[in-house]
Amino acid sequence: MKIFLAKYEHKHGTDERAFKTRHGAKWQLEQWAEMYVDEWDISNTARMPADNLVEQWSDITGGNEFLYIEEHPLLDHKDFCEKHKKEK
Repeated sequence: MKIFLAKYEHKHGTDERAFKTRHGAKWQLEQWAEMYVDEWDISNTARMPADNLVEQWSDITGGNEFLYIEEHPLLDHKDFCEKHKKEK
């Protein structure tokens, strides 16, 4: 099983939200992009579809902010501890 972390890196830190699906994480990135696009002085992006905003976010923000998804395995504590013991 996997989790998908939607991540928004900006000047105040990093916001993260975990989802069971990539679709959910993509939705979150689109929400952040639509929420904050007005903070950037770029007139033609306001009419851009949300998925395009996400794809172009680092360009829109002058390389100062990033929207992306990280995929991670969902680990069971017991299995993780057993594996770690074997590696020692």
